[in-house]
Formats: sequence, C-alpha cells, structure tokens
Amino acid sequence: MGYAFIDHTADVAADLTGRSVDELFLFAAQALTDTITDIRTVQPVVTQSVTLEAHSPEDLLVDWLNELLYRFEVQNVLFSDGAVTVREVGERWHLAARITGEPFEPTRHPSQVQVKSATYHGLNVTHTSGTWNARIVFDV
Repeated sequence: MGYAFIDHTADVAADLTGRSVDELFLFAAQALTDTITDIRTVQPVVTQSVTLEAHSPEDLLVDWLNELLYRFEVQNVLFSDGAVTVREVGERWHLAARITGEPFEPTRHPSQVQVKSATYHGLNVTHTSGTWNARIVFDV
C-alpha cells in the first residue's frame, strides 16, 4: 500500500493504493511532497487543518492536492504526514484532515520537480475488493 511513480511522457504520474479512502488521500499528499522534494527530509513540526468538499472522489482528490500545493506556494510549507478522513454524505464527498510538515528549507529539502498542479488527465479513483486505487498526474 502506498504510492509508486510511473513513467509519463511530460509530467509526473503516480499510482496510489490504500486500504481505505482515507489512506489513499494521505498517500496522494505524500506522493505530491515526494515529487517536490525527498519526503524523508520533511519533519512533522507544523500542523494544519484542511476541510474540503466536492461532487466526486476524483474532484476531491484534485482539490485536495491543489490545496496542499497552494499552501506550499503561499505558506512555503511541505506536508509529510497526518490524518485524513474522507466521507460520502448524500451526493457530496467531504474531507477533513490534520496534516503535519514543516517550512521548506532549500538547504535541507532538495528541489526535485516544480509541480504546477494536480490534473484530471488519466485520473481515476476505484474501490474494489476492499482496496482503493487511483492514478494521479502532476503537471510539471
């Protein structure tokens, strides 16, 4: 369970696998950070809350990753861990998370790739046999 980067012609793509939708979304956040820098260098010294809602799990996944990217761009914070809760309520999907990380420090967080956004290209979120899977592509 977790994430694995896969070959993509121009961007960065990752396959995500989780035992729950909550775990899937946490792994997606970690894949984003691991695209930007080596996630092993990011310590859990800052905690922030995030709440989002969307029409589908796909929309919620893209919104979630773009929210984390926005926080990196504006607040200069990278996230490496946390607790994510995703629930379908009626016809909407809701996310509540407490995420941990630390401010980006170029001397400790080597830049790997500049991510512009999470995209809908090739996006899918599936739930089969107790496992949640997704593929996400980051525009770089």
